[in-house]
Amino acid sequence: SIQIGLLGLLLIDQIGSTGASDLVVVPANVAGTVHAAQALATIIAIMDQDDLRSAIEGYFDGLPTRYKGCQTFENMTVAQWNFACFIRFFQGFLSVFSSFVLAVQSETVFDVLLNFLGVKFVSELDDLAFSLGQLGYFGVKSEYATKHISEVKFQQDNRNQVDKDANNWWNRSWLYKHAHVIGVFGILSFLIGLFFFVLISQNNGDFSAQVINMKVNEGDVPFAALFRGCYQVNPSGKKYDRRLVYNQIGFEESGGKFGFCSDIDNRGESAWTFMHGSETDPCTDFLSRTEACNSFNILDIGTASWFARVGQIFGNIGVSPVLKDSVDRECKTNAIDPNLKLCQQLALQGYMDSNLRELPMKSFNKTFVNSTGSTIFTHPALTHPIFVESTSSPSKFELMFFTGQSWLLTDVLKSNTVGDDVSMQEYMNMDPEFLSTLEQIVYTGTNVSLITGTLGATEATYTPLGLRWFRMREGESGVPYNYPTADQSRPVPEVLFSCATCDADDNPCFFGGVCLEDGTCDCVNGGSGTMCKDAPLGDGECNVYFNNELYGYDGGDCCGGTCVGPECGLGGLSLPFGMDIEQQGKDEYSSLGYSYCEDPTMAPLTIELKNFQQFKDEEWYALVGNEDGDPFCSTAAINVRCNGITYLHFPRHILHNPSDCESSFTETIHVPFGSQCELMTNIACFAVNCLDHEISVYYGKDTALAPIQSGNVANHSRLSFGVPTKCITEVLMDYSSSIFDLSTHQGLAASSLSNDGISDFRCNKNPELVLERYALTVFNASVHLKSSNWEPYQCHGWGIPAVRTTCTNFSVTSLVLETDAIALSGTIPTELALLTNLEELVLRGNNFTSTIPTELALLSSLGSLELWESNLHGTIPMDLCELKQLSVLALASNRLTGRLPTELGILNLTALSVDDNLISGPIPSEYGDMPLATLSVPRNRISGVIPSELGLLSSSLEALDLSSNALEGELPSELLALRGLVVCKLENNQFSGGSAPGICTV
Repeated sequence: SIQIGLLGLLLIDQIGSTGASDLVVVPANVAGTVHAAQALATIIAIMDQDDLRSAIEGYFDGLPTRYKGCQTFENMTVAQWNFACFIRFFQGFLSVFSSFVLAVQSETVFDVLLNFLGVKFVSELDDLAFSLGQLGYFGVKSEYATKHISEVKFQQDNRNQVDKDANNWWNRSWLYKHAHVIGVFGILSFLIGLFFFVLISQNNGDFSAQVINMKVNEGDVPFAALFRGCYQVNPSGKKYDRRLVYNQIGFEESGGKFGFCSDIDNRGESAWTFMHGSETDPCTDFLSRTEACNSFNILDIGTASWFARVGQIFGNIGVSPVLKDSVDRECKTNAIDPNLKLCQQLALQGYMDSNLRELPMKSFNKTFVNSTGSTIFTHPALTHPIFVESTSSPSKFELMFFTGQSWLLTDVLKSNTVGDDVSMQEYMNMDPEFLSTLEQIVYTGTNVSLITGTLGATEATYTPLGLRWFRMREGESGVPYNYPTADQSRPVPEVLFSCATCDADDNPCFFGGVCLEDGTCDCVNGGSGTMCKDAPLGDGECNVYFNNELYGYDGGDCCGGTCVGPECGLGGLSLPFGMDIEQQGKDEYSSLGYSYCEDPTMAPLTIELKNFQQFKDEEWYALVGNEDGDPFCSTAAINVRCNGITYLHFPRHILHNPSDCESSFTETIHVPFGSQCELMTNIACFAVNCLDHEISVYYGKDTALAPIQSGNVANHSRLSFGVPTKCITEVLMDYSSSIFDLSTHQGLAASSLSNDGISDFRCNKNPELVLERYALTVFNASVHLKSSNWEPYQCHGWGIPAVRTTCTNFSVTSLVLETDAIALSGTIPTELALLTNLEELVLRGNNFTSTIPTELALLSSLGSLELWESNLHGTIPMDLCELKQLSVLALASNRLTGRLPTELGILNLTALSVDDNLISGPIPSEYGDMPLATLSVPRNRISGVIPSELGLLSSSLEALDLSSNALEGELPSELLALRGLVVCKLENNQFSGGSAPGICTV
C-alpha cells in the first residue's frame, strides 16, 4: 500500500496538476541521446518488474491446492487469491508507467537516469520492508510472520495440467503457461508505441507553445520591441535544427520572426534569434539574439539575456504562452488597435534655436501627422505609429518613430527608384528595405536628430506627447555598437510636442475653446495658437476667464499694480460708480480702472460720493445741456494714483435726475499694499459757483469697515493716505482706523513699519511683537523724540541714553523716558496700552501736553507707573484701579487737578506720590487699606481732615508727607500707632489743637 500510495502521488503530481492544458507536460523536444535514454529506461523498467510477471503467472496458475509450512493460507478463497494478484499487478504497472512518464518528461540523460532510479527504489520498498521484518526490525511478531511466510510451499494442480499440455501452442494450457510473457511484451509494446507517438509529436512541435505573446519589459531589446504582439508556429512547419519558427500573427511575411541558429557567426554557438521580413535566415539575418542557448522551448528565451548582433547586451524579452481559447482575446491582427484614438496631428511647442546644436533638420516648427486613414503612416508590422513631417523635402522624410525604448526624431532618405511625389505610406508599402532602414538608424544612430529618455513598460505611449527630448549621446571610441541613447546632461527643453487636433471627449480644446468638426479649436475665451493652448496672460488686457488664482489673475492684467503695458486699465471700468458714462458722449477709453481686479494680495479701497450740491441756474443749464430746467448736480473728475501709477480715472459726470443727487455712489478699486496714494479731484466751476459734493475713501469693499479720508471736493482737491502692508493692516485694523492717514502718528507709524524691512516679515510669525513695535513707533512720533535713530528691534534701544527698554523673551517689560529726551511738546499715546507685558513705565522730566491716558489701565502686568515732571494735566484716571499688579504710582510735579481717586484704595500700592500738582479734595479713608510705605502729597490743594484710617498703616508706613496743603481739624490719635515712620511732614496746613503727643511737628 505504501508503494501504491507513493507512486500514485507521483503520477498525480506529474499528470493533470501542473496547470497546463495538456495532461502531461512533455518538453517541446530533446536531443537524440535523450530520446535513446528514454527508450532504454522504458524497456528496462518493464523487464525488471518482477511484480508484473509474478502477478500474471499467479492469476493464470490459479489458487494453490496444497500448502506446506503454514496453515494460514489453507482457508484462502479464489477471490482473495485473484485480488492479491491484481494488487501486485497494479503496483507493478504503476511502477512501469511512472518510469515511462518521468522518462518522457526528462530533458537530459541525467534526468532520465535520476527519475528511473527513483521509481526503482519505490518499487523495491516491499522487498526491503520484508527483509527488515525477517531481521526483527519491526518487532518479534513481524519477525515470526515473515519467517513463516518465507517457508511456505504450495502446489497448484492447474500448473501440473498446464505442463502436460504445453507442447500444443494452440492449446489453452499453452497460453496459460506463457501468459506472463505475453502480458509483459504487450505492455512493452504499448509503452514503446506511446513513446514513438511522443517522439513524433515532439518533432512535429505538438508539445511546443503554438501561440506566444511577446511582451517587452523595461530594458527592451531595441527595435525588436516594435514588434510586440502574438506569434504563432509557422504554418508550413518550417524548422531550424528541429526548432520551430514563430511568425507574427497577421504579418507572417513582413513581420517579426523567432528562429534558432545552431552556429552563430560560424563560432559553433547556438542561440534563439529575432528577425523580420519574408526571406530570413536565423543565422545570418537576425536583429538580436539570446545568450548561448540549446533549449527547444521558445518560452525559455524569456529568461535569457538578449544581445545586439554586435554583442552588446540590452535586456530581456518577455514571452508567455497563449491558450487556444484566449487567442482571439489576447491577440489582434492589427498592431495598432483600430479603436484606439490616436492624436492625428502633433504640433511643436516652442522653437529650436539654430545655436543650440547642429541638426540635419532645418526647422522644428513643423507638424507631424498621424492617422489610420489617408494621413496616418503606419507600417503594418509596427506596434507604434510612425509620424512624418508634413512638409518633408522631395529627397527625404523626417520621421518620429518608437524603438521600443525611446522615440527618435530622424531623417529617412528616399530611394532613387521612387519619385519625389511619393507619399510616406506609398513609400513604406513599396520599399522592402524600409524596415531595414529603420533598423540601421536604431543600431547605428545615423541621422538621429533628437531622442527621448528611455521609457519603461508603463511609460511607453503610442505617441510622444509631452515627452522630454535630449540630444543623442556621443559614441565612445573603440565601441563598435552605437545604439542611440539620450544624453541626460544635454536636454532640449524647447522641444515639446502636443496634440494639434481636438476631440471633444478625449482631447478637448484648452481654456474652454470649442472643438469644431475639422479638429480645430474656436478659442472663444481668448486663448490662441494650437488647441487654444496659449493663454493671453500679461498682455495688458484683462481677460475675465483667466482672472483667478490659477492663472495669476490673468498674469496681473486685471489689477493696476501688476498690469504691464501702455493700455493697462483703459476701458477697464464697468459702469464706474454705477454710472453709464457713455450716455454723455464719453467712450470707454475716457475712463481708466480695473473693475475686475480680484487679486487678494491687493488692498481693496471703496470710494464713496454723496451729498451732492444741486444747482438751478439758467446759465448752468446751457452749460450742461439741461433743457428741462430741473435741478442737477455733477461729480468731480477723480484720479487715484499710488506710487506713481493710476488706478482710477473717472471723468466728470452730470446727474440730471434730482433723486440721484440725493443718493450715494461707490466704486471699489484695488491698490498694492504698502502704497503711498493720493486722490485728486477736479470740479466744474462757473463764476463763483462750483459743483460740490462729499468724497470719502474707506478700506474694504464697502463703507462699513474703516474710513480713511473724507472731505468736500470744493475744499479738498487732494486727499493723501497710505496703505500699509497686508499683514500690518490686518493686525492694526482692530486697534486704529488712523493707520491710513499719513497726517497722524498712527499713519506714520504704520507706514514706517511697512517699509522698515523687518516688521512685515515678523508680522506673520508673531503679530504680538509687531503690535509692540507699532506702539513704540507711535510713541516715538507722539513724544517728538530729539533722536529717532532706534534699532530695528525694539529690545535694542533707541540710540540715545535717555530712552531705555528692557525685554523678556523679546517682549518689552520696561520703558524709561528720562529728562531732556523730548522736544518742547508731545503726548502720551494710547497705543502704549498695546505693550501688554509692560511691568515698568517711567516718563520723567518731560514736557507733555496731554493727560494720563485711561488706556494705561489695560496694562495688566504694570507694577510701577512713574510720570514725574512731565507737565501732564487733567485728573488721575480712576480706571487705574484696574492695575491689580501696581505697587508704585508716582505722579509728582505735573499739573494734575481733581481729587485723589478713592478707587485706588483697592490696590496694593506701596508708594503713592502726587507732589506738586493741583489736586484738591480730601484724602480718601480707603487709603488706609493699602500697604503703603510712602504717602507723599505735598504742595497740592488737599483739604479736609486726616482720615483716622491712616493709623492702620502702622506696620508699613515709613514716609508721610502731607505738607503745604489745606488740611484742617485735629490730628487723629490713631496716628500714634505709626511707630515705623522715618519721614513725617505735616507743616503748612491749617490744623487746630496743636500736635498730638508723639506725632511729627505740625
